[in-house]
Amino acid sequence: MVKSHSSATRDRAARRRGRPRDVDKRQAIIDAGWAEFLKNGVGGAKVERIAAAAGVSKVTIYAHFADKPALFEAAMHQRMDVIAALQTPSLPASGLREALFNFGLGLMRFLASQEAIDFYNILSGELRRHPELALRFYSNGPQKTLQNLAAIIRAASEEGALRGCDPDRAAEELFGLWQGASNYTLALGMHDDGLIAGLADRVARGIDIFLAVYGLPDAGEAGRSA
Repeated sequence: MVKSHSSATRDRAARRRGRPRDVDKRQAIIDAGWAEFLKNGVGGAKVERIAAAAGVSKVTIYAHFADKPALFEAAMHQRMDVIAALQTPSLPASGLREALFNFGLGLMRFLASQEAIDFYNILSGELRRHPELALRFYSNGPQKTLQNLAAIIRAASEEGALRGCDPDRAAEELFGLWQGASNYTLALGMHDDGLIAGLADRVARGIDIFLAVYGLPDAGEAGRSA
């Protein structure tokens, strides 16, 4: 049976477009690549190992990503999206204290995770050698986190729950209260189980100090009972 001219044209167009690349394979490549980068850095990562771990060929990897930095960027963005999804840059009805506590505990649990520790220990040097990637990481990770925290503080200030303050500066101060020197002990492997078990107390104590500076006279007790 001879196909009509319009049918043949559609078939040729479909062949030119090709089938969509396998989403599951792409995700497997990203996951395998991230694990390889965390272990060996971008420079030391081997495409052969990534391909083997993902169950694909090197050709398939290069069909999705131009090179290792492109794969690293995709994996980094995906991890930053996961972090951002855990953060709500708004003031819920439950009140300021609970909003700050949930935000801070989620953030500190991530920063104390082995993935985050490995990232900073192994990949921070890679980012310094790739300024564009470093800027994108900072914009999508730490900077966005501080902006989301500042948004909560700004909303509380506008509702009269805090004294007048610079939300951006206050967010950085509160983050400093939460983190303290834990980033050093975690990065150097000097922490013990007590640091991890005490994260909730650390976050709550930071909020107490923050509200002592910026809270209204009875805001702390009101927030504590909310």
